Amino acid sequence: MKRYLLFLLLLSKTLFGYAQQLPDWVLSPPARTHTYYYRVSQGTGLTEEEAGRKAFVMAIMESAFAIGIPVDVKKLEKLQGDSLLMETSRYVKIPINKVCQCTESLVTRRGYRVYVLCQVANDVHTLPAFKSFNCITNKEE
Repeated sequence: MKRYLLFLLLLSKTLFGYAQQLPDWVLSPPARTHTYYYRVSQGTGLTEEEAGRKAFVMAIMESAFAIGIPVDVKKLEKLQGDSLLMETSRYVKIPINKVCQCTESLVTRRGYRVYVLCQVANDVHTLPAFKSFNCITNKEE
């Protein structure tokens, strides 16, 4: 029994030692302003670049769903790589600005998970004056 408890203790220490801490903005995005709001999205991929691209596409698609713009998900699922990002950006016209990105290695399988923080316009017909955002202090500047 003591060996079992010791094993669990060492295992938990090891796992917590390897756990990557996420920035504050991932779990608690900044508050909405009168012209735009913040959206956190994530994507996974075998490379950091692929995961980042997928995360940004997810931000665009989630923003479109939120304001009622129909998105043909089946059509977008067939696209890969840069064509996915280009087609999504062309198909969904939403003023969006990526301000932060956080990458973590996946522990249970190969690849990466990327989180992106984006500023998204409240009104799709008006381009807001996006402010710069400090990803470390979690505040606009």
